[in-house]
Amino acid sequence: MRRAVATSRRRRRRPVPAGLVGTAAAALVSNLVLELAPLLVVHGQVWQYRSAAYPAMFALGFLVLWLVVGLLHALTGRLSVTVAVTACLTLALGYADYNKLAVRREPIYPDDLRFTGEIGFLMHMVGPWTVVVLTASLVIVAALGFVVVRPVSRRYPTSLRALRDPRTRWRRVVTRAVTGCACLLLLGYLSQFNAPGNLARGTYEALGATWRPYSQESNYVGNGFVGGFLSNVDVPSDRVPAGYSRAEMDGIVARYQGEAARINQSRVPGRLAHVNVVLVLSESFSDPEALAGVHVAHDPIPFTRRLMSHTTSGSMFAQDIGGGTANMEFEALTGMSVSQLPSQLEVPYNQLVPQYRTFPSAVSWFDASGHRTVAIHPYNPTMYRRNEVYRTFGVDHFIHDTTMHERRRSGHRGFISDASAFHEVERTLRRTSKPVFVNLVTMQNHMPYSGRYDDPVEVTGSNDAPLTDIGQYARGLEHTDRALRQFINRLRASQEKTVVVFYGDHLPGGYPQSVFAANHTLAMHRTPFFVWANFPGPTAPQPTTSPAHFMDLALQRADAAVPPYYAMLEELRDAVPAMEDGLLLGPHGGRLKPDHLSARTGRLLHDYRLVQYDLSVGHRYSQKGMFSTP
Repeated sequence: MRRAVATSRRRRRRPVPAGLVGTAAAALVSNLVLELAPLLVVHGQVWQYRSAAYPAMFALGFLVLWLVVGLLHALTGRLSVTVAVTACLTLALGYADYNKLAVRREPIYPDDLRFTGEIGFLMHMVGPWTVVVLTASLVIVAALGFVVVRPVSRRYPTSLRALRDPRTRWRRVVTRAVTGCACLLLLGYLSQFNAPGNLARGTYEALGATWRPYSQESNYVGNGFVGGFLSNVDVPSDRVPAGYSRAEMDGIVARYQGEAARINQSRVPGRLAHVNVVLVLSESFSDPEALAGVHVAHDPIPFTRRLMSHTTSGSMFAQDIGGGTANMEFEALTGMSVSQLPSQLEVPYNQLVPQYRTFPSAVSWFDASGHRTVAIHPYNPTMYRRNEVYRTFGVDHFIHDTTMHERRRSGHRGFISDASAFHEVERTLRRTSKPVFVNLVTMQNHMPYSGRYDDPVEVTGSNDAPLTDIGQYARGLEHTDRALRQFINRLRASQEKTVVVFYGDHLPGGYPQSVFAANHTLAMHRTPFFVWANFPGPTAPQPTTSPAHFMDLALQRADAAVPPYYAMLEELRDAVPAMEDGLLLGPHGGRLKPDHLSARTGRLLHDYRLVQYDLSVGHRYSQKGMFSTP
């Protein structure tokens, strides 16, 4: 009797519902775990951005996560299930953030969640053992969630009478429905975080948030994981540049029509009618010997180095380390710099191009010039939505992993080899009567590298410490170099005229912090590129160059006439050959200060900005004029 009375009193004294306390606790722990990942990986001056405003940023992040947990609780109706699911999602997201920061030095973005559908790719990246460990961890965490919540359920049990009472049952259903709808509406509003006047963003800024899109590491560290994540949600449309109008674009078209006419006076008319153009993005291809603090037993790319010494070649300015492939491909194919797009638009292939039925690019221009256009990628065609992007670009034929005629792999658990990819290019050239434009994106040297080859190259870092993964990577470079030599030699013997643009998209992830400390930022963002042809033509060494200029370099090497668009890019290349994230490099490799540009350089950048806006998200006033060859 006393126990029953005590229990009744405890129930009457209960100050708040158990679900409210339980979901708040789950959100708090989730936020703590997500904030822990950078602590284990991020180094150096990034931590200076965690200012006095950070406690407020943490509190706001907790409130946002509370909405997510509250929505889960409304859907499941069981606190134990909610806590278990929250724990699993937090562990998975925290691990992904930790892993990406360790490999690529950038955090998880909202658009990265698209890769949850690429289960095979993710398993290949982390390896089977990691999948087993992570799965076991998720099971353990889910079980712990149940165990932790059990005392709460005992402390605040729901009586059988209450469960059976129709009025109580309907009250619970209505409460869940109202809570779920409220959480869903608020989360929907948060998804418009970057919209003008958004109150959530305004609250963050009023409490001291400072957005740093130029360094997402700093952005996430300073504003908290949730704040950084939200700042990359709902990418806004590009702002209209000052002076944008049809009349202004007509004037720019006329200016570069004149420039194209001047350039074409010394070019061979109709040259491209009998010339193939092959654009090769070589996954993670770089020169490890160019880095201070990295010692390689022997040169892994001797043929590439010799070829670069007597053809048009130089260093490409890569956007990222260990990633950014699709962005470099986007720049090479469109001539548009990612640095000129909104900072939150991390991957145009995912967030921009598929929104349109057509998109101006080298593909459509070569197609209009009478070429057959072919894309080759020895991997899943949905990766970076390439199947959609290539269709928007107007690619005639897309060859991927399951449609290639040769699919030999490189090493243990490796990807389709570069040799097989080059053979596919040769087969395409042989079997097509028309001239061909080929865009090849290889996969052989994609991470992970651990244990791939039985005979890794010996590579050491500071204090002669072995760089095991880089040694595996260097062996892959050797295979690429050998396959490239055979490919170029066969093209040399061919009667068909062919221009090849070859470039590495970024350095591999996996270099230790000591290598970053020993090299300046630009060194860690330079990869080799060359433009070669199997017929005579002009060649010249190049400064550090953005991939946006590869097509005007290819036309220059072919001695072919250019349309106004590539005339503009060629003129811009003479003044600003590389740009990325607000950084401008001059023709001698030095940084250009935006406030100290010459009048000519300033005009070129202004024209380029207007044309890129017009062709990407604008009205495309200039498209017809800029891509018509005089």
